[in-house]
Amino acid sequence: MSSELPPPAAAAPAAKPPSIPSTATTTTTTLATAGDGTTTISSLGQDQLLEIFLRLPSLPALVRAALTCRSWLGAVRSSRPFRRLFRALHPAPPLGIFLEVDDSTAPSFAPLRRSDPDVIAALRRGDFFLTSLPLGDVAPRGWTVTDCRHGYILLWNTFRAVAAVNPMTWEVDTIPVPDDVVDGGTSEFAFLSFLLLSSEENPRSFGVVCVCADVSRVRAAVFSSGTRDWVIHPWAEIGREYGLMYGANTLVDGSVYCPFYEGRSVIKINTATMDFSSLDLPSRVIDYGQADFIVGDTKDGELCMLYASDDFYLHAWIRGVDGDGIGIWVPQLILSLSAEIDRTSGESEGKLRVVQARSGCVYLYLTCITPAGTQRSWLFYHSLGTTEIELLINGTFDDYAYPYIMAWPPCLIGDDGATGHEVEGSH
Repeated sequence: MSSELPPPAAAAPAAKPPSIPSTATTTTTTLATAGDGTTTISSLGQDQLLEIFLRLPSLPALVRAALTCRSWLGAVRSSRPFRRLFRALHPAPPLGIFLEVDDSTAPSFAPLRRSDPDVIAALRRGDFFLTSLPLGDVAPRGWTVTDCRHGYILLWNTFRAVAAVNPMTWEVDTIPVPDDVVDGGTSEFAFLSFLLLSSEENPRSFGVVCVCADVSRVRAAVFSSGTRDWVIHPWAEIGREYGLMYGANTLVDGSVYCPFYEGRSVIKINTATMDFSSLDLPSRVIDYGQADFIVGDTKDGELCMLYASDDFYLHAWIRGVDGDGIGIWVPQLILSLSAEIDRTSGESEGKLRVVQARSGCVYLYLTCITPAGTQRSWLFYHSLGTTEIELLINGTFDDYAYPYIMAWPPCLIGDDGATGHEVEGSH
């Protein structure tokens, strides 16, 4: 998968990773030597140690190395620049895909088979079958995944409860949705989405954004794991009735984007200020009458919009401004995926749609009905800026697919230089 660094060419030396910026907590020391004049790894200064860690192949490998001793763990915890650079050089791999299959009480997990023994070990230790989810009286109707980011999975139960699960740590936080969210609603009230507010640099806390609609109004409610409270905001008019769909909303850089099909626009909700605004759709999306567009971001953090047409073309726009400073959608690419889909799946027909676009990582879902009347489904990965796609899984499942990306363990994050954990062999 494209998250792995390609091997260097045989005739060229391996490229040197960028240097880590020096900080107050990263100091360079002169290497000490043992009594016989040799230099040992324990003699390395923190800067040299982090330069070596940058050459590890993946996050699981870094975790295993950092937990070797207290000083190595402290080096990783105390350097935010190192963590930022390591993420850029070695994007964490997707460990698997959470899928909705039939009407089961919990989503299914399809692990992605990899040769990396550290990734395999992470899968074996985690609770990816979600056995820690409460059932019975608390959640009698089963759970549905609504979001997945920074190591958390967010699930919704129609008995008005959400659950934030970290399968790597087996932690589960069940959160009742207060009745006040529905206050002022009519018989047309509906929940639209539950989305996670989380950060790679603060993995111990999270928020939940609930977006709901009632005829021509929308409302947002925000839960904080720090305060354990919901903040319920007033209803806001959007000018037209209906047109908002469950599960179609996305969260990008702290704002929720809700496709408003009837209004041919996207409703933007800033979760920090709770300001509501509207973004027009690109003209081509309107011309095609395409309702399956997705709002996401590129690897550089730019807001983008994507959709896949019936002839297997991927269309992408980047949000920019015109000469008058007015926001517009700038065409970025029109890429034919027909040959790649045929190469990876053997199919040349079907319905293709984009299901997620985060940090330039695009996931596409293809489904078709066979001559025998059965459904077949495929999930692909595509990196914006390239021309290839990778087949992740195939089988029979719907388009609610959520890739689970391994997050940095909390024990590796902290700027105070303290480990906060006892590490075997650190004394």
